[in-house]
Amino acid sequence: MVRVAPAANRRAAILGRVGDWTALRADLRAEALARGWSALGVTGVEPFAEARQHGLDAVAAGRMDGMPWMTAERVTASTDLGARYPWARSIVALAWPYRPVRAPEGFAEDRPAGRMAAYACMPGSDGGPAADYHDVLGRRCDELVDWLRGRAGEVRAKRFVDHGWAMDRAVAERAGIGFTGKHASLLTSTAGSYVLLAEIALSVPLPADTPSKKGCGTCAACIPACPTGAIVAPGVIDARRCISYLTIEHRGSIPIELRPLMGTWVFGCDLCQEACPINHRRAPAALETGAPRGGPVPSPDLVDLLALDQREFAERFAGSAVARSGRAALARNAAVALGNAGLVATIPALRRAVEQDPDPVVREAAAWALERIAGAARPPAIRVASASVEEPERRAGSHHDGSADAGSHQRDGIVLRRPPRVRESPADRNP
Repeated sequence: MVRVAPAANRRAAILGRVGDWTALRADLRAEALARGWSALGVTGVEPFAEARQHGLDAVAAGRMDGMPWMTAERVTASTDLGARYPWARSIVALAWPYRPVRAPEGFAEDRPAGRMAAYACMPGSDGGPAADYHDVLGRRCDELVDWLRGRAGEVRAKRFVDHGWAMDRAVAERAGIGFTGKHASLLTSTAGSYVLLAEIALSVPLPADTPSKKGCGTCAACIPACPTGAIVAPGVIDARRCISYLTIEHRGSIPIELRPLMGTWVFGCDLCQEACPINHRRAPAALETGAPRGGPVPSPDLVDLLALDQREFAERFAGSAVARSGRAALARNAAVALGNAGLVATIPALRRAVEQDPDPVVREAAAWALERIAGAARPPAIRVASASVEEPERRAGSHHDGSADAGSHQRDGIVLRRPPRVRESPADRNP
């Protein structure tokens, strides 16, 4: 008499109810799409060896410096979910779409507008104010698992939404829902790279999908679009130069040589995505920018952000992705953005920050912004005399190494300096 293990009995009973695993996978995919996900794929629990090596190389090379949680131990654990969850039989990869945002067209009067990454402005599940995507995707994953249990009975599940120990992009690639672009983000056929990723390890053996064989081809539009040179090679990001890292994860003062390159971004950055031709065709419809005040919104009022106290920051950004940056980091970013905006009318706000902000990092950033605006506002004769006598510097390496600041341009490998441009508000002009 052959004795069947209890686990095998349970799997056989489930299989008898659902018909076959392939059909269940198809039904699960259809249900996910109906619930708002843009893609669902399935892969096995085998280790992600290539992703592990890439991650270990990034840690060893120092490209993840400033993110102390991204260790070799974490990389190793994140690329072997089967070892950590021995009950898992398959992994579902999911992509949630979000709408891109357009850059603001000029500044309103004397109030310059900054920029926030589009994902931070994603509405909540009920279509209300912007919500933290961790919460939105977490709830959506749980709802999908509940549906699956209704079809297949007892199912064990473990979800991952960015902060879990899983290699999101590697899982998504192997599950066939997209491929990694040269900007190191996953590109899907349904929403381009404007997607947020999640994974669910399951105790049921759903069959694996075929990995995508697509790629960027010869296109490299995203690489020169990064002003700080953070894309050091196709698909390789040096986080220490990335505007998203600098405005969200970096603590303390932002390196002075990178500040002029950051434009008016105050939380995240979408420049490499905006340059991608696939996104031009596949991205969802753009989100309306609306008024420049408030947040998280695509174009927040920079003077408002600089002036927020802790209570106002908490009230405005509670429950949103921006809350993770903290008040001081957001004010620091706003000060740098005001310096880059170069609007003379914002000098009083920056002076108040220098004199009154409780955080020394914010005060230093505001002082830098004042100096940048004042330097650009000097009479042209003085500006030329002080800014054009430098000996041209020869660049070593490619133009993506980020060694030139925003007030420079290149010709045949020579860096030529020029002062930043200042914008005048109507009140600054002579009648």
